[in-house]
Amino acid sequence: MTRVPDATSSAVPSSVQLHPVQLQLAEPLITSHGTTAQREVVFVRVATVDGLVGWGEAAPLPGWPGPDLAHTTADLNRWIASGLSQTPAGGPARAAVDCALLDIAAQRTGSSIAGFLNPASLDTASSKSAQPPAAVKVNALIDALDPDDVERAAIKAVQDGFGTIKLKVATGQADLDRIAAVRRAAPDVRLRLDANQGFDHDGAIAFCQAATEFDIEFIEEPVGGGIAALQAVQAEIGIAVAADESLAAIDVADYRAIPLDTLVVKPSALGHLEALHRLSVERRLVITSFLDSAVGVTMALHLAAAQPPDRPACGLATSGRFRTDVAPAPMPTNGSIAVPTTPGLGVVPQLPVD
Repeated sequence: MTRVPDATSSAVPSSVQLHPVQLQLAEPLITSHGTTAQREVVFVRVATVDGLVGWGEAAPLPGWPGPDLAHTTADLNRWIASGLSQTPAGGPARAAVDCALLDIAAQRTGSSIAGFLNPASLDTASSKSAQPPAAVKVNALIDALDPDDVERAAIKAVQDGFGTIKLKVATGQADLDRIAAVRRAAPDVRLRLDANQGFDHDGAIAFCQAATEFDIEFIEEPVGGGIAALQAVQAEIGIAVAADESLAAIDVADYRAIPLDTLVVKPSALGHLEALHRLSVERRLVITSFLDSAVGVTMALHLAAAQPPDRPACGLATSGRFRTDVAPAPMPTNGSIAVPTTPGLGVVPQLPVD
């Protein structure tokens, strides 16, 4: 594979602005980490000496491992104070910086970010010839607690064309009844579970053994404790275990050696976007959003579109959860989301005036 150009080498910023914004969810999202009703987001605007503008989004999620909003903002301010020479090491601040610089680099080539990253396009003289896929398959997300509500949501997901459903579990409710409700409504879809580290080891084993009959694609983070704890669960059950939160404590360069089949990657939480793209050629990645705004979801969508064509469905159908957004949100149609084809990110946030 031809190596992806480093976006930071082709962008010469002349100014940077930070824009903090609060976004409200239409309905709270309930997981084992707690309830999320709003998102605190810092948008990063980078302008270059030749008049290009790139956008990025830093949106740390409470309860998720890694920097909180205060530390993320401090990381961005240190980057600015350093004259943009000390790129944040990782996390949401790094993701925002990477996104803004990729936006600029792709604009400079006349390509979308997906086209800029797409390995096939880099074997030609110009990345303008890139042909990333027109749309990315995504999963439906169900977090309803009542089995009847779960069944209704699954019926709607099938009607809307989704071939994969992700169900939040370890919520303290009747999880097996909720899984059975999905299977009644959608017997043929791929079904993946997300426990958000909500079980202990024995509880995870018991739950997964009972859930085996429902044909589960994988379960994300059944326990806390890192990769070793996930391996210990994997060794005793018949369902594939995927890493998600545990990735936050590991350098992206070390992901290749993780002994699990699937890595659920949140670009907005991890940063190192070009490194994640290169990794996607070697590892099975499920690219997911982080309850991001249209900016963050669109960046993740470009990253997903630049993966090899046999990638699994991605977790990017979250934009509809916001009451309002900063730009037209990437929304699924028939279980897929269209990839912007305009140069760069393809999204410019409309931010409130102070």
